[in-house]
This record gives sequence, C-alpha cells and structure tokens, in this order.
Amino acid sequence: MRYNPDGDIDRIIEMPVKKVTSVAFGGENLDILYVTSMARPPLPRFPEDGQLRGSVFSIHNLGVKGIAEKRFGG
Repeated sequence: MRYNPDGDIDRIIEMPVKKVTSVAFGGENLDILYVTSMARPPLPRFPEDGQLRGSVFSIHNLGVKGIAEKRFGG
C-alpha cells in the first residue's frame, strides 16, 4: 500500500504471493520497485502461496521514484 500524507490509502499493488518481505526502488532512474517474498513452504494460514513464493518481482511504470541513498563514508 501507498499512503497519502494525510494517511489515506493512495494505491494498493496486488501481489501473486502473500508473504512480501522487503521493497526497494532501483534501476538507473530509481523508478522500478523491487519486491522480495518469503521462500519457505506455504504456512497453513497461507495455503494459496504457490510456486512464485521466494521470487523477486520488479514493478515498472508506477509514476513515482525512489530517493538515492548517500554513500557511507566509513
């Protein structure tokens, strides 16, 4: 989910897995959202988590960009 500054939901991105573990922007323009998911066998409460579990997904054309991280100087 993406939230507006006032706390309202702006956007929901449906995923083909139930256990998303992390998200990060990447690509040359930081405009690709990468999403990782849990690879463990399906949990009893998520039996529909199928063959795509453990995958890394890239989501394009969201119309938003990430912010570049400053390099660690030591």
